[in-house]
Amino acid sequence: MKKRILSVILCTVMAVSLAAGCSSKGGEDSPASDSGKEDNAKDDGYKLGISVLTMSGQFFIDMVDSAQAAVDETGGELIVNDADNSSETQVAALENFISAGVDGIIVTAVDTEAVAPVIKEAKEAGIAVVCHTSKVDGYDAYIGADEYQLGYTQGLAVGKWIADNWGTDEKIEAATLNYDLLESVIQRKVGIMEGVAENAPNVEFVADATAADQAEGMTATENFLQANPDLRIVCGVSDGAALGAYEAFKANGMTDPKKYIIAGVDATEEALNKISEGTIYQFTVDQNPTATGKQLVETCVKVIKGEDVEKDFNQELVAVTPDNIKDYVK
Repeated sequence: MKKRILSVILCTVMAVSLAAGCSSKGGEDSPASDSGKEDNAKDDGYKLGISVLTMSGQFFIDMVDSAQAAVDETGGELIVNDADNSSETQVAALENFISAGVDGIIVTAVDTEAVAPVIKEAKEAGIAVVCHTSKVDGYDAYIGADEYQLGYTQGLAVGKWIADNWGTDEKIEAATLNYDLLESVIQRKVGIMEGVAENAPNVEFVADATAADQAEGMTATENFLQANPDLRIVCGVSDGAALGAYEAFKANGMTDPKKYIIAGVDATEEALNKISEGTIYQFTVDQNPTATGKQLVETCVKVIKGEDVEKDFNQELVAVTPDNIKDYVK
């Protein structure tokens, strides 16, 4: 799958370079006309551009892979951009989407204010805009999950397990792996901590660090354990980071699920397998990246065709635990 994604990104770079080379402020070429867009939409031979925060996380890899499959089913074209958590990179990509004559744009904004002007430009060009995770002024449709609720759903499940199995009298040390580089994701961490506290007020969060992926999550957790030898819980804002915490605990011989907890968000395949295997990785939150990718494409196509869509679609969130893992891993 990674090879396919890399191939898509490589093709994107080539396509964008060609588009940029053929279009300039004074050039003869221009994006497709509105009538051309309507014809494309009717035939489902649409061209979409998708820009996501980062392709280093499994959630976005799965989501983009699903979006690509949905586009392939209709014979369309999908241009993929990995913003790599850079608003400058994302703005440039969105501008290139417009120059390439896309019919629709799907965007997970790194910075909503930074991309707002180019989204306005896209709308003025008659391009459909579907936002994921965060809303940008002028969007046609939004699909995503409330960031606070993502964390809170995880925290409640973790806290309940602690209360049921360890009680609420003894002090228990925990840590968080955040991604505070994105303002919206800060609320996910807040939700985790408040959800845990609601059911297990005896949990004390003694450490916190930023981690974008498994490697950073492992390094951060190794540092946690050196400074806090009594640490028993790590809650990550993503499965990618939390899986790094799992590896750090495992390397230190901390593998008893009755004594330790690792929790994440996203319900990636690897996280689900860890839960199914009865490891210390015991919790994640399902926001179904595969279904999300398909839904983003289908919604964007409906907007292009002028069909009615739900303006704001908030995804249902489910805590995945050892109790319900059989619903996810057969």
